[in-house]
Amino acid sequence: MRTAKHSGSPFVMTTHRIESLSDCIFAFSMTLLVMNFTFPDAGRPMDNGQVTQALFKEIAKFDRYILTFALLAAFWVIHHQQFHYIKRTDRRFLWIQIAILMFIVMIPFTAAWMSAYNHLQITNIIFDVNLFTLGLLFFLSWFYATHGHRLVDENLEGRTITKGILRSLLTSAVSMIALMVSFFHVNWSNYAFILIPLLLFLKPFRQN
Repeated sequence: MRTAKHSGSPFVMTTHRIESLSDCIFAFSMTLLVMNFTFPDAGRPMDNGQVTQALFKEIAKFDRYILTFALLAAFWVIHHQQFHYIKRTDRRFLWIQIAILMFIVMIPFTAAWMSAYNHLQITNIIFDVNLFTLGLLFFLSWFYATHGHRLVDENLEGRTITKGILRSLLTSAVSMIALMVSFFHVNWSNYAFILIPLLLFLKPFRQN
């Protein structure tokens, strides 16, 4: 019988399982967004005019579907950019990632409430708080990984770390803007989130 050899080197946790789980969660959340659309009862007889009216009612939700899908794509990009530099992990970092994924999965739910009741401030605030918390968790993830080069290469440049911090805090900053706009014009507040995917293309936020 072969016996396991124990070396004196410490156990190192890799990031492969986190990345695999995260990709699945992001894909699931993006797919779940389409469930915000509803369809007429197939058993009820309807003419062309009624079907067309029902279709146009659903099209009114399409702008927020595109917005939320773009936001999830932007968060996936931020997550991917972080893990381009993060080379290893530990138990604390794993739980930070679990918290991030928990709030990612909540986005289709809070987005559905926002889309169905976009005239109510409370539904917009719930969506804003969801994204604000997510932004803080992205910041915590990056700060924890890079502080003292804990989970990244020792030669990682300070400029790259700073850009990562800016990308992470972008979501929380825009969420605060959306929250403030909701006190003046509820229906327009969530459109502030268009800034997130747009600003990620600018040099201060773009990965080297």
